[in-house]
Formats: sequence, C-alpha cells, structure tokens
Amino acid sequence: MINILIVGICIAMFIISVFMPQLYYYFALWPNLFTNMPWQVITSIFMHAGITHLLVNMLVLFIFGTYLENIVGSKKYLIIFLFSGIIGNLAYIAYAYFTGDYNPSVGASGAIFGIMGALAILAPHLRVVVFPLPIPVNIRVAVIIFALIDLILLPYSLKTGIAHITHLAGLITGLIFGKLLYRKMDVRYY
Repeated sequence: MINILIVGICIAMFIISVFMPQLYYYFALWPNLFTNMPWQVITSIFMHAGITHLLVNMLVLFIFGTYLENIVGSKKYLIIFLFSGIIGNLAYIAYAYFTGDYNPSVGASGAIFGIMGALAILAPHLRVVVFPLPIPVNIRVAVIIFALIDLILLPYSLKTGIAHITHLAGLITGLIFGKLLYRKMDVRYY
C-alpha cells in the first residue's frame, strides 16, 4: 500500500535529518528560495520539525490515508496526497510573499488535510474523534471544525509556527478531488 510507503518515507527522512541536519536546508520549504530550489514543494511534505510533529502526523496519516486508499485505490490516493501537499505548499509560498513571513515549512499536514477533505465527500458517514472532544463526530463536522480553527488562527501563523494556509489549501484540494471522484464512483457503501 502506498500510504504505508509514505509513512515509512516520512519516518526515514526524519531519522536521516537527525544525523544530517543540513538536509533541512535543502528539503524544507523556504518560500524565498523556491525559485532556486523548486523541489522543496514536494520534499518538504516528507520532512517534519520534531518527534511530536512526526508522530501526530503519521498517526493521522496512517488512519485516514489507509481508509481513503482502500476507497479510491493506490494510484488515485497518491495523486490526492501529492496534489494536496503541493497545492498547500504553493499557497504557503503565496501567503509568505503576501505577509513577508519567510519562515521554512515542513510536514505532511497539507496532504493530510486533503485526505480528510476527500473523505468528507467520499465517506460522509465516517465518524472520527476530534481531540479534545470525548465523543466521535461526523468527518464533515471534524473538517469544518479544523477549517474554522485554521481560519481563525491564519493571521497568527507566524506566532503559532503552523502553516494554517497550507492546511486550508490542502483541504480545498482534497474536497475538489473528492467531488470529482464522487461523480465517477459508486461510493454509497462507504
């Protein structure tokens, strides 16, 4: 399964970067260096800033990614993952130029938000736990909660150190892919 491979790549990149910290410079997304290092819109998806960042992202990716891959298949899953991450990163670059915040960005969050967006369309009855709520909620409710949080915190991205625009752009990308696939698939089972 592609999702397991992606999780493995993220873990491997994290371990390698611990021993070779200079990889962060070449593989993290530096908005002001994008024209010189365009590969960073892809490589930064597989890099993570710390062990907590890695573990949380990989747990969420493993759960939601596996579920989505089982619905759409490996090829379509990979397309959704990569496009959501890339579009999220391009939005981050645009936002950086707009705000003057050129801090580097790493992580699979944009891609993960894209996966959640696709699931909100393709598996609308899926129930998930949104920390710290003690009860499961519909995936669509969870997506709305996360989107509202990111919208509220967007102006504070520099202070929070979180690329909220990447989450939102990844989510929108996933919603679009979900809609496109929904029209082509019989998804009533999910």
